[in-house]
Amino acid sequence: MSHAGQHNGRVDTLVMHPDKHVSLPSEELLAALRGRLAPDDRPKFDDLVKLMEGVASFDFMDLKASSFRTAAAFSLSAAPLALFGGMARGCERMRTNFLPFASGARNQVYLQRNSKGMPTTSVLDTKELEFVGDVFDVLRASHYHMLTRAEWELALSESFKLTLPLEVEWGYMDEKLLKRFWASTPERRELRKHVPEEVADRILVFHRGLGLAKLKGVFWQEKIDLLCEYTLVRALNALRAKLPAWAGGRPPPPAAAAAAAAAAAAASASADEGARLRRQYTVARAKVTAGQYIASDHRYAKVVERMTLKRRFPTVTSLLKGFSETVELQEPTFQDVVVVYRRALPERKAPSAGSDAPNKNKFERMQGILNYRNIYVKVFGETPMADVEIVFPSKKVGVRPFQLVNLAVTLVTAFVMGAFTLIKGVPFLKGWDRRAVR
Repeated sequence: MSHAGQHNGRVDTLVMHPDKHVSLPSEELLAALRGRLAPDDRPKFDDLVKLMEGVASFDFMDLKASSFRTAAAFSLSAAPLALFGGMARGCERMRTNFLPFASGARNQVYLQRNSKGMPTTSVLDTKELEFVGDVFDVLRASHYHMLTRAEWELALSESFKLTLPLEVEWGYMDEKLLKRFWASTPERRELRKHVPEEVADRILVFHRGLGLAKLKGVFWQEKIDLLCEYTLVRALNALRAKLPAWAGGRPPPPAAAAAAAAAAAAASASADEGARLRRQYTVARAKVTAGQYIASDHRYAKVVERMTLKRRFPTVTSLLKGFSETVELQEPTFQDVVVVYRRALPERKAPSAGSDAPNKNKFERMQGILNYRNIYVKVFGETPMADVEIVFPSKKVGVRPFQLVNLAVTLVTAFVMGAFTLIKGVPFLKGWDRRAVR
């Protein structure tokens, strides 16, 4: 269970990591600086930019070459080694490893030299594990943070810009790749305990930077939906909770013994391992206390207050009083979001005796293999935390509470009118209809 679940209260304020990057494309920054110079100075500025880019590239290559030597000489911990080593590996092999899996994701033929044979299963397993590990290390070196269990529960508890309920289709994403990734090292196995359970084996979600989104209006439709949720939906949920499981009620909660065993398993790591993990991964330091989600204790940490419709009108009475009011809502946003996943496909069938599989050339057979090895890397910007479901690849769109009520009223009205018309039209029921009126 996450910290948010243990706190058993709502979180009104988020204290997040300060920005450690320039959230601006380098081309825009250079264009702005160049525009402030005199025309005669702009060629010199362009030469300076080229010189600085060359120095930066040289410094990075020198850092890449010296990182392992420094780690060996001074016996550094695995954290800086993974940081610099991940950046080095990312530049050298990330693109090479990603090309075949990207071709599989796009359903395109992966071209390679004719002298190269078909890659074996072990080679593809190694390449895809290396690629995911390189992405993981490079994003962490770029000050990205993984989505935590507490952040996931906070996102699910609210909605902001989404006008329709969404449900993530977890079966759309494959589990085998990330299960092997988490099991590859002790550090990753420990880190997985802090990632949402339904997310961990299906998709990696990284975020960086904290922004603020605001909406202002009366929100008539949203208030009607909230009123239906406070009254009818809660009443139906309470009724459903009392029904037995065979009648459509909710399943009973897990036994206390099972919950205790899960908690004991989560706390099985040693104190030294936990301390090292907290230094290496910021995800292990997040906590919820006194209505605040604290992900960073930095002196320049960003603080954002959530103000959604539920928080502005927490009760039916307050909602009815402010039904016609114009309100301003605000929600923290993730400025940059990166997701990595593999799309799940049906299991491959062995070729039958009459199939044309033996007649396919090497590239066609390679394409068939890589389609099942697809890897997607997608980037999103300015994503409201309460609407983080939109970054997942496949979603089911639900129905608003008010629409459900409207549909139920329509069905009941149609049934009553149909029954009344039937009674009026059947001869032997006409007398019964008059007697019933009397």
